[in-house]
Amino acid sequence: MKILFLGIGKTKHKYLIEGIERYKKLLNPYVSIDELYLKEEDEKSNPADTESDKLIKNIPAGYFTVLMDIKGNSPTSEEFAEMIRSKRDSSILGIVFIIGGSEGVSDKLRNVCSHRLSFSALTFTHQMIRFFLAEQIYRAYSIINNKKYHK
Repeated sequence: MKILFLGIGKTKHKYLIEGIERYKKLLNPYVSIDELYLKEEDEKSNPADTESDKLIKNIPAGYFTVLMDIKGNSPTSEEFAEMIRSKRDSSILGIVFIIGGSEGVSDKLRNVCSHRLSFSALTFTHQMIRFFLAEQIYRAYSIINNKKYHK
């Protein structure tokens, strides 16, 4: 199984890039994480709709789609690990985690996604969510493989 982070805008802060890379390296024995970040739209048009359409066009066929959404489900780490394990053991090709831009996402994108996931009712930058997501995926694989990291 593969994992893809699909989002809007680049990760600009060095500490976040380094953190994401650290967890990707730790995950190497279990799964590979690819990243695809699309260009942010200017504020002249409705960026959320335009960016959402671009995200939809870049969702790989055969992937389980998870939208990072403040109004999504907030699982425990164990529940998140179970979701990952169940998808890993299914016939899907991978999981795509979709992270919208600073203007949010459209209802059209919300309706296309299989699952909506929230890490908190607080608002975080889309760049920070990428780091949190990488860490939680590593935590999930630690739980799945009974590794000490989780505790």
